[in-house]
Amino acid sequence: MQETPINSALGAPLEIYRELGLITRMRRMMEQFTADTDKLYDEAKLPFRVSYFYAMYAITTCGRLTIADIAKLAGFSHSAVSQTIKRMAQEKLVETTSTEDGRQKVVCLTPFGETVKEQLLPLWAALERAMKDAMAESGFNLVDSISAIEVCFKKQSLYDRTKAYLAQETTCAPISIIPYHTRHKQAYYDLNVDWMATTPWNFEEKDRALLSNPELHVLDKGGEIFFAVIDDEAVGTLTMKHTGPGQFELAKLIVTDKARGQGAGTKLCKALVERFQARGGTLLFLETNSTLLPAIELYKHIGFQKLPVPHRSYNRTDYYMEWQQQEETLS
Repeated sequence: MQETPINSALGAPLEIYRELGLITRMRRMMEQFTADTDKLYDEAKLPFRVSYFYAMYAITTCGRLTIADIAKLAGFSHSAVSQTIKRMAQEKLVETTSTEDGRQKVVCLTPFGETVKEQLLPLWAALERAMKDAMAESGFNLVDSISAIEVCFKKQSLYDRTKAYLAQETTCAPISIIPYHTRHKQAYYDLNVDWMATTPWNFEEKDRALLSNPELHVLDKGGEIFFAVIDDEAVGTLTMKHTGPGQFELAKLIVTDKARGQGAGTKLCKALVERFQARGGTLLFLETNSTLLPAIELYKHIGFQKLPVPHRSYNRTDYYMEWQQQEETLS
């Protein structure tokens, strides 16, 4: 039997699914959370399941609610909520009455349900603390991130976004990664300036010096610059600065909206790592800002790992990473 690849740095199975398999990963997490939480309910001898939570919590928080109200709060269909309420009624946790016009059912807790609720409250408080502990440990607020993603998909659904990219694939020219050429010197400056204009940070003097004369500040010092090109138009760039014997810094990764979603950033990073290895480099590092989450995720995918910040080359940088040799990351 083939063994599961292991990320040696983390001691965990290598994650192969990334964004493409987000549904698989969420299902995996949901199944684990459900199993652990239902085990806690069983040990507490409570006639309660994870699948009842959203309805029970809504009633506990808001009082008597119609099935339509619960469906709206949870974001589920009226039919799905009706089925959940039916199962909870069988457990004698809730009871329903009709509204005056008989068009809707109002759900409330039974006396037994009130008793179960009181037993659930301390368990829920402990569960909430456990979730917060895990998020604090990871340094990543999953609740806020899910909320942000939900807003994005309300603006444009996953279906519509995917169809748009499928349409693009039939018309997009291929992306090439090429080394620095003087014909793209102005693009190097413009790409960086345009990106910086979208951020809350200001250019520092060392930024302007490097971008105005990359030959002097990068190439002549043993560094390299790469461009992502479509039909001879530079749509992305990445810099590998030489900082000492065998030491290089990944810097100034920029990809335009035109090339975003086509893997230009990944291709640029892979080209840089390949050049680093070909040159026998011993240290490849980068500095970035902790708010640039998509870039940080890309760097992790390529093989970079977060480490304590040893220094700050720019006022805007507060996040430091070093590349670790992992064959799987470049496959």
